[in-house]
Amino acid sequence: MEATARNHEKSISIHKGEPIFGVFREFRRDALTFLEHSWHRYGDHFVTKFGPLPLHVISNPQLAQEALTVRKHILRRSQRFEGGTPLTYILGLSLITIDGDSWLMKRRMMQPVFHRSNIVAMGDKMQAAGEAMLRRWSQLPPDKMVDLTKEMKLVTLDIINRTMFSTDVLLEVDQVGGVVDSALDFIAARAGNPLALPARWTIIPSHKKFWDQRAKLDEYLFRMIRERRAALAQGERKNDLLEMLIEAQDADTGERMNDQQVRDEVSGIYGAGHETTAVALTWAWHALNKYPDGLAKIRAEVDALGHAVHANDLPNLPYTLAVIEETMRLFPPVPMTVRFAFEPTELGGLPISKGDLVAIVIRNIHRHPEYWRDPLAFDPERFLPQNKASLNRNAYMPFLSGPHMCIGNQFALIEGQLLLAMMVQTYDVAESPMQSDEGKMAVTMRPKYGLPVRITPRNS
Repeated sequence: MEATARNHEKSISIHKGEPIFGVFREFRRDALTFLEHSWHRYGDHFVTKFGPLPLHVISNPQLAQEALTVRKHILRRSQRFEGGTPLTYILGLSLITIDGDSWLMKRRMMQPVFHRSNIVAMGDKMQAAGEAMLRRWSQLPPDKMVDLTKEMKLVTLDIINRTMFSTDVLLEVDQVGGVVDSALDFIAARAGNPLALPARWTIIPSHKKFWDQRAKLDEYLFRMIRERRAALAQGERKNDLLEMLIEAQDADTGERMNDQQVRDEVSGIYGAGHETTAVALTWAWHALNKYPDGLAKIRAEVDALGHAVHANDLPNLPYTLAVIEETMRLFPPVPMTVRFAFEPTELGGLPISKGDLVAIVIRNIHRHPEYWRDPLAFDPERFLPQNKASLNRNAYMPFLSGPHMCIGNQFALIEGQLLLAMMVQTYDVAESPMQSDEGKMAVTMRPKYGLPVRITPRNS
C-alpha cells in the first residue's frame, strides 16, 4: 500500500506569525507557498493566527477525514456571510455555501438529479460542446498563442449551458462566464482578508462593480427559470439539469425549490462546475507536455478506438480517466477547504476551541510522502483499475469526502475524460518549455503565470 500510519504526539506546533496579523500577510502574498513551506516546518497539524482568528492547518488525511466525518456536526462551513461562506455573495444559499439542516434537505432533494445514469445520458451534449471547441481550434492561425485556461473555461461553460439550459448560445455563455469569473476573483480576495470592509458597502467602486455583475447574472438565471417553468406548464420537456432541479422534491415533505433556490443551485453549478474542470484540464495538458510518455500512452489508447472519440467510448478509455485523476491529485483544482468550530472539539486528540478555523490543505494531503509513493511525480498508472485498490483513499479528496463530497463529481469526471480524449486525439497543445508547475490560489488553483499555448492539428 502507498500509506503508513503516523503516530501523533499529544502536542501541537505553534506558528506565531507576525504580531496582530499572524500569517495573514504571508498567506496573502502566496497562499500555496505558505501552506507547503509551513507544513514542512511545523508538521501535519499546527496552529497559528489568521489576523485575530486562531487557525489550525491540517495536512494529514486521517485528521482530515476525522474533521469531515466524525466532527462534521461541529466543524462546519461558516455562516457569517449572509448565512453561508464568502461564496454566498455570488452563489447564494446553495449546496456549496450552506451547512446544517438546510443543507441536508437540499442535498436529499438534489441527489437524484446527479445520479450517474442522468449524467451519462448527457454525454452527447458534452460531446457536442467538445466538437464545437475543436471546430473553433481548426480556425486558429498556425502561430497564434492562446490562453489554454480561457479555452477550457469556454468549453466547460458551453457544457454547463447545454446540459443545464439545452442551449448553445456561446456568446451569452461567455458573457455569463466572465461575470462569474470576475465575481469569484472579488470573493477570493475578500475571503483571504479578515479586515475586509462589508461587501454591501457599494460606495466602494469594486463593491459596486461586483453587485452590478451579480445583477446581470441574476437577470439571466431568473429569465431562464421563468421561461422553463412556463414551458413545463405547456408540457414541453428538455430533460436537462434545469428541468430536473425545478422538479426535484424532498422525499419526506414533497417540497420543491422556489425560483430563488433554483437560481442559487444553478449559479453554484455554474460557479463551481465550469471552473474546477477547466483548471483540471489545463493542468492535465501541462502534465502531459512535461511527461511525454503519458501523452504517448493516452494517444495510443484513443487511437486504438479506430474512430473519433464518442461519449459511449469512455468505458474503453481507462488511462485517459487515470490521467484526469492523477492530475487532480498533483494539481487539485480546490487546494484547501476551511471549517469553523461551532463548539469545542478535538482532532487527533488535540483540542480545537469554539470559534477556531480549521484549514484542510488538500494539496498537501495529495503530496504526503507517507501516503503516496514518489508523491511529486506525475504517474497516472496508480489510478488504473488494477492499481486503485492499493491506494489509501483517505489521502485522495479532490471532491472532498464524507457527506459534503461534491455532488457533481461524476459530472466532472465524465466531462474531463471525454474532453481530454477528444483533444489529444486531434490536436497538439504545445507550451513553453519554461512553463512553471507553480500555481496561484483564487478559490481554485490555476497556473501561476497562466498557460499560453500553441494549438495545432496533430502531427502537422
